[in-house]
Amino acid sequence: MRAAFSHLVLFTAALAASVAGAYPDGAPWGAANPSTAEHCASCHYDYDAVQDSDAISIDGLPDNPVPDTVYDLIVRFSAPDAATSGFQIVAQAEDHDAGVFSGDTPGIEFIGAAIRSTKPAEYFDGVSWVIRWRAPSSIMLPIVFFVAASASNDDGSPLGDTIHYRSFKMPAE
Repeated sequence: MRAAFSHLVLFTAALAASVAGAYPDGAPWGAANPSTAEHCASCHYDYDAVQDSDAISIDGLPDNPVPDTVYDLIVRFSAPDAATSGFQIVAQAEDHDAGVFSGDTPGIEFIGAAIRSTKPAEYFDGVSWVIRWRAPSSIMLPIVFFVAASASNDDGSPLGDTIHYRSFKMPAE
């Protein structure tokens, strides 16, 4: 009986470690789109994801972007159950360029039409990230920004966290 209990404890510890380290370098690029196979809530699954969350907003996002124009954006997240938070955004357009992201803020990385936080931001009555988006040189709408943000409990694992999703479409409908 003691041996069986020891094996159960070791198995549980190994499982917890593998879950916590599933993506040690961050969520897969594109995980902000909840319709993809590897979306944020596929790992952070303790609670149902919040779809179309009012807790997420983007200041500075144009309704009708001007080609090759750089827009300074502020991504805001306000979920009172969060101890720490992170985000990912992916811009998508059908069969055409969706622009590119960039940023100077430490703890943020970007690759083409995707950007994400790489370390949790401490939550103090909300959290925000400053980023930039360069509109494509040839604008073909619609362009959809898929945003995911985590309301995390700061235990270093994906357990006990809630994922919030929201999408923003240009032109606004």
